[in-house]
Amino acid sequence: MTIKIANPTESGVLDLAPPLRHVLPLAMADALPNQAPRVQYHHGDLAQALKTLALALIATRGVEGFSMRQAAATLGVAPSAVYRHFADKSELLSALAHDGFQAMGALWLQRVALLEPQVGDQPAVRSIARFSAGADAYFQFGLDNPELFQLMFGPFGTGSAHWVMQASEMPSNPYILLGQALDGLLEAKVITPGARANAEVGAFSALHGLTCLATSGVYKHLAPGEKWQLLERVKNTVLGGLLAFDQILALKTAMQSALQPGMLGSPLPRAGD
Repeated sequence: MTIKIANPTESGVLDLAPPLRHVLPLAMADALPNQAPRVQYHHGDLAQALKTLALALIATRGVEGFSMRQAAATLGVAPSAVYRHFADKSELLSALAHDGFQAMGALWLQRVALLEPQVGDQPAVRSIARFSAGADAYFQFGLDNPELFQLMFGPFGTGSAHWVMQASEMPSNPYILLGQALDGLLEAKVITPGARANAEVGAFSALHGLTCLATSGVYKHLAPGEKWQLLERVKNTVLGGLLAFDQILALKTAMQSALQPGMLGSPLPRAGD
């Protein structure tokens, strides 16, 4: 059976919530690159207003391009009001990164839920569909929210000292959801236990690597359809490697037995070592 994974670039396939960077107040979204968004804050959720403003400023000036006092002035509140919610800029950006992971996880679950009714009852087919839909969600989130995506994996997100990507206390963490998708492949007997062991490493590296390249790297300027074609290639490569894992392992074992120790899988010794 051939599975057609819904592509959000195809008109009418999915009706998902708009990207986070597209739901900013108009005064923020229309800010010029070197001009702070002008918006007056009157009442309501100041913490959320600060996070919305921070995301707008990151998009126009970068992470280093604003201060807490500037945010307070833009919102029309006293600096003391801002610091009652966030101790400093680092705490504000960390909260924004956390919200980003929650939103990415929600999109992951949404795409899986939309696709599952279309793929029948075969466990193997359903498990592959869940894996593919989750990868689509991760990629889509990065393309739709490039500034937030970079923040999430920078020094205020996964790069901070207190952050643990594999944290089980966040059920919607995409890394956890990826692991569950891989568990589904194992339970459906699509892959073997040997292939499943630590499979998150290769799958996440491939998916995250392509998303980075498509949002801010060498593939940034490709047309949307071309980017999604690259994702299909990456998904097929990951799944193909998992399906053929035991055969590949046997071939590598035979190859390495003919090599000198340390020739593969370790750094070459430096001159003088």
